[in-house]
Amino acid sequence: MILSRTKNQQSPETIRRMTEHCFAPRTMTAYTELGEGYFNAAYMVTLSDGTEVVLKVAPKADVRVMTYEKNIMHSEVSAMRLAKQDPDIPVPAILGWDDSCTLCDAPYFFMEKLPGQSLNAIKSTLSAEQIRNIYIDSGRINRRINEIACPCFGYPGQPAYQGDRWFPVFRKMMETGIADAKAGNVPLTVDPEELLRALDADAALFDAVTEPKLVHWDLWDGNIFVQDGSITGLIDWERCIWGDPLLEAGFRMYGLNPDFLSGYGITMTAQEERRALWYDVYQTLLMSLECGYRQYETMDFYNWSSGLLEKQFEKLL
Repeated sequence: MILSRTKNQQSPETIRRMTEHCFAPRTMTAYTELGEGYFNAAYMVTLSDGTEVVLKVAPKADVRVMTYEKNIMHSEVSAMRLAKQDPDIPVPAILGWDDSCTLCDAPYFFMEKLPGQSLNAIKSTLSAEQIRNIYIDSGRINRRINEIACPCFGYPGQPAYQGDRWFPVFRKMMETGIADAKAGNVPLTVDPEELLRALDADAALFDAVTEPKLVHWDLWDGNIFVQDGSITGLIDWERCIWGDPLLEAGFRMYGLNPDFLSGYGITMTAQEERRALWYDVYQTLLMSLECGYRQYETMDFYNWSSGLLEKQFEKLL
């Protein structure tokens, strides 16, 4: 079980009332807390007809989160419903959504339970060929996601961080991450002023991004569900962004996977690789804040991510 201050655990009685609100006359007969996630509390709920569904609960309103994490459950539900319109994108169906904060002290939703387990959980049991095919398929599916057009650039649930041009929006996102580090007293391994100067010098790189696309942004092994060597679905859409497809986890320059790239159908240019490096810096900067904001049990994740932030920024310089 991963412990995190943002996980908003609920009592059995509250879970029962939420279940009845969304599924009456069916009731809850059992539930189990799911422990793999880092941010939201999640539960497997069994209904009175034997159906199993997944419940996700957002953090309490008074829990400090990073700026980009505000209102992300709304973003997740919207993104999943949008992706569900494409039959080639395997995404769980949203079965109930309540942001009234009347039964629970935060928004929550129920979704379909996917068959199988996360790739992260069962990877050691799979053959090299199965893993290769899964990554190829994940690249293909990810491309379908990135073909979905969005109304503007930015965070879907935060109008203050949206705009018609990608570079000003992305720069503001980077500035906000730096401000969150200061507010959370998290030491950064790069100089913020030097980082923003370097980003401004590369502003022209981002002019190639003219159409905002749906970006999952968190499609790592833990969010890819697999059964019998095939992908059954993609979860955790909460960090979706309307932006450049190169933000996707599959394009992180510190872990490029040739099978993913093959499935996606792309050979990256030098300019795309440099833009992807900037997204490395953005992501690792935010990752380095997680220990401080979520109060993990150890600083291991901070040490790893902040070291990677420094390394990737040095590559840009």
